[in-house]
Amino acid sequence: MSPLDLTILTGGLLVAGFAKGAAAMGLPLIATPILAGVFGPRLAVVIVTVPIFAANTILILQDWKRLRELRHLGVLVLLGIAGTAVGSQLLAQLDQRTFALLITAMVAVFLLRGDRLLGDDPTVGRGRVIGPFIALAGGLLQGTTSIASPLVGSYFHALRLQPRDFVLSLAVLFEFNSVTQIVSYGLAGLYTPQAVAYGIAGLVPALVGLAAGIALRGRLDPRRFRQGIVVLLVVSAVNLLRTAFFP
Repeated sequence: MSPLDLTILTGGLLVAGFAKGAAAMGLPLIATPILAGVFGPRLAVVIVTVPIFAANTILILQDWKRLRELRHLGVLVLLGIAGTAVGSQLLAQLDQRTFALLITAMVAVFLLRGDRLLGDDPTVGRGRVIGPFIALAGGLLQGTTSIASPLVGSYFHALRLQPRDFVLSLAVLFEFNSVTQIVSYGLAGLYTPQAVAYGIAGLVPALVGLAAGIALRGRLDPRRFRQGIVVLLVVSAVNLLRTAFFP
């Protein structure tokens, strides 16, 4: 690896970690394309699972006393696990351009019509139907690409959660998906010594960025937080299309 590659990777993981700390999403979305430019898409997806797992663990431990309040996420967690298990078996076999277009379309729908789509009370009616579908599709995306945040994040954004609830909900869902992903990749023999070494090395910049993002999040009011999520989702969708169609 050249010094330039090392600099790009370190900077990319710092930014990715910062996004994760501030908004509970964005680490794989930012880091995976950068890693793919050096290691190739398949190895990049495997490497990034290490900092993803570590970052979600830290976010959950920060607010672990409130986990009981998220028992209503049980069905979503189970469907996310199922989707991730299936997606992990399909890694590098599915058309990434099709995925990118579908994700972007869903993000646009939730940002533009999320409130109407879910109704006045997202916990009943349409919200109960759409939520499980999003969890299953998000798991499938995480298993194949490690990138589920544009879809899952846009759904939870439409729920108008408070920043603290938004972050913990995403961290819990992504953590269970991450564990499933790691186990599936391990059974498939994808964790070569090289992949593990790079994944562990990537923890340092990713976690430094995570700490900075967490510090900033504590200073944002809910309105600013939601505005930041919208910006991140839009940038995420654009970046996803760019990497899919112009690698």
